[in-house]
Amino acid sequence: MNHTVLAEGIGFTEGPLWTRDGRLLVVAMSRGCVLQVDLGGDGVVESIETGGGPNGLAEGPDGGVWVAQNAGAVRPSRSSRPVGAGLQRIDGRTIRDLPVPNALAPNDVALGPDGRIWFTDPGLPGATSRGRVCALDPDSGQAAVLLGDLDFPNGLAFGSEGDVLYLARTEEGRVTRHRWDGERLSEDGDLAATLPAGGPDGIALDVDGRLYAAAPAADAVFVFEPDGRLCRRLDFAEPTFPTNLCFAGPDLDRLVVTAAKGGRVVVLDGDVTPAPGLCPPWSPPHRPARPEPPLAAADSGWRTAR
Repeated sequence: MNHTVLAEGIGFTEGPLWTRDGRLLVVAMSRGCVLQVDLGGDGVVESIETGGGPNGLAEGPDGGVWVAQNAGAVRPSRSSRPVGAGLQRIDGRTIRDLPVPNALAPNDVALGPDGRIWFTDPGLPGATSRGRVCALDPDSGQAAVLLGDLDFPNGLAFGSEGDVLYLARTEEGRVTRHRWDGERLSEDGDLAATLPAGGPDGIALDVDGRLYAAAPAADAVFVFEPDGRLCRRLDFAEPTFPTNLCFAGPDLDRLVVTAAKGGRVVVLDGDVTPAPGLCPPWSPPHRPARPEPPLAAADSGWRTAR
């Protein structure tokens, strides 16, 4: 599968996010920072230090960026900025730490249809059999456990109507669907897809309901029809360790993958996505990026790369 490298050598990459104002953000987990990467292939534009081990990213309804923070529990971090396990919020040039009681290693994060910030917490490496799905109310700061005793819950994504949560179950090699009725999330999820190799990490949906799953151990991205049938296997020609993926670009028609091997961020070439990515109706509408002057390093937590 052909792809274009957007950035490389930037640490253990994860959590790609295309924001409402047209920025591509990723995390460098091993370096404790969030990076803005140019979708045109011009490398890293800016970075902001979160400390610890940032993992997943999501955008809130007001444009704030939420970070799932494992506090360095998954792999060593170069950052000396102290931070506890939980969530973080990036508002423009400011980072706010939001420790979550009993959090161990939050992994992926998504904006829920109820306005809360949903995240997975699979637990510490080697002890992931009692993972959880949680949701944090951004107004009160209160977090609730929606599902518990899960074996390595990882990536998560909502369907177009907001009544179905897709959940990657890495150790089990499958993705499950859980019904959400506005108050309760069903414990026994239906099978959405079974991977032919490896286990799912980050996941995403397109507007037709197809499921895309990054499979690090398989060096591939698997694409499934809404009925669970495998319709495409996108193999990388070299060791890549794809951790996560997102749709990017003004039309959400470009598939960006974080490739931890080599600390890379890549965009897949050619017609690999049958339909654009899903932007749920409760998510912020996407709009073209507005040109902005470079941020001065002395003025903010963001550091310009050039």
